[in-house]
Amino acid sequence: MSLTTARRRPDAPRRGLLPCLILLTSLGALDQTMMATALPDVLADLGSPERAGWPVTAYTLALTATMPAAGALGDRLGRRRALLAALTLFCLASLACGLAGDLTVLTCARLVQGVGGAGLLALPQAVVADAVPVRDRAAYLGPLGAVFAVATVVSPLLGGWLTDAASWRWIFWVNLPLGAAAAALVGTVVPALPAGRARRTRFDARGAALLALTAGALTLATARTGGPGWTVAAAGATVLAVAVTVWWERRAADPVLPLRVLGRRTVRLCCGLALLAGFGLFGVLAYVPAWIQAGWGTSASTAGLMLLPVTVGIVVGTNASGLAVRRWGHWRLFPVAGCALSAAAATGLAALGGWVPPLVLVAGLLAVMALGIGLFMQLVVVAAQAAGPREATGKITATLGFVRETGVLTGTALLGSLAVHSLAAAPGRAAVTAFTPVFAVTAACFACALVLALLLPSHRLGPPARDGEKREVAPAKD
Repeated sequence: MSLTTARRRPDAPRRGLLPCLILLTSLGALDQTMMATALPDVLADLGSPERAGWPVTAYTLALTATMPAAGALGDRLGRRRALLAALTLFCLASLACGLAGDLTVLTCARLVQGVGGAGLLALPQAVVADAVPVRDRAAYLGPLGAVFAVATVVSPLLGGWLTDAASWRWIFWVNLPLGAAAAALVGTVVPALPAGRARRTRFDARGAALLALTAGALTLATARTGGPGWTVAAAGATVLAVAVTVWWERRAADPVLPLRVLGRRTVRLCCGLALLAGFGLFGVLAYVPAWIQAGWGTSASTAGLMLLPVTVGIVVGTNASGLAVRRWGHWRLFPVAGCALSAAAATGLAALGGWVPPLVLVAGLLAVMALGIGLFMQLVVVAAQAAGPREATGKITATLGFVRETGVLTGTALLGSLAVHSLAAAPGRAAVTAFTPVFAVTAACFACALVLALLLPSHRLGPPARDGEKREVAPAKD
């Protein structure tokens, strides 16, 4: 089914489109952290405990580094072809992971799997932009954001269950039947590339390689390994890689990173919000269970359950804002309100002081912080897509994902260093106050996001498409 046909009959692709995109996003998101609980068994089987973090880092690094390239290929080849290629790569790498006989092979296979995972996370949101009118997109993207949030909590539990029930290798082998089902859905419901849309210019392979190099240097700079000299050297390499990447992307005929489009105010502000959301929320969540365990003396499972309110907050926020925008068309209110809510909740967590509050109060504040992020996490994608040219939709969408993952990477590292240092200096119940600097930095992060949200243009999205109606939506004006 072509994209033109899909627009003439909008309900035809939508009936199966959402389940297909949810399955694709689930595959890409679950494998980010599913290995966490299986690492002891992996190391017992393959050895090399000194390289325990390599398989986990390899996937995240490859996913982040190749996300812009995945979006660019989607614009050139069409979403269907790009998704099928990403699925094929992801499944073949999953098979290799399950058959790995040593940690080096597993790490290399995880790198390739991350390249496929980049397409599975970036391209579904671009598919929504192809098939759904702009005012309806947030309602479709809401479930995808909810899937990403749920995967953050569920994937370690699922990985542990598969390891206990069968073997750690089934963490990867289970992707094969799921990937086959996803490929069948993609071939059926994802619109094909219309004639004449394919690019005639060369693919920006150098730009993709430079972005991968930049992501790798950033990973080394933020990793808590080595001494200060190593960190300074890696930071210098990151700055140099960024400078070279920007220089090249300004010269490229068809750049992977669309700098000209990023110069538009709405797109630029949306990227800033995505970066701060990744830094503030997902950066701090990695250490909340350790904080709960140290400060309240709970078990590991109880501490892990404290992430459930966060999941609920994101799910409610993404879906509520998407449905509201679909109904009324006004969207700027949600980034402003969301950033204000998240900043207030983080400030409340930082103000706990020496008091050891009931865990239900902590859970409530975490849920409010996540609710605030959920209110605009997917809306910024819609706003950026509408503000840019249609032929760059995939690049814009993937760039937002790349920026968000960069925020997660730096937030996890920088806030993690602060959290580890604070927890080490404050054993026992004093650990409740140890997180005060972490939440204070998080509150400042969301305050900066609020400033960006207030600078967003105020306009109403176009009317929702009716059954059988073909509607084109003009890009939002800066």
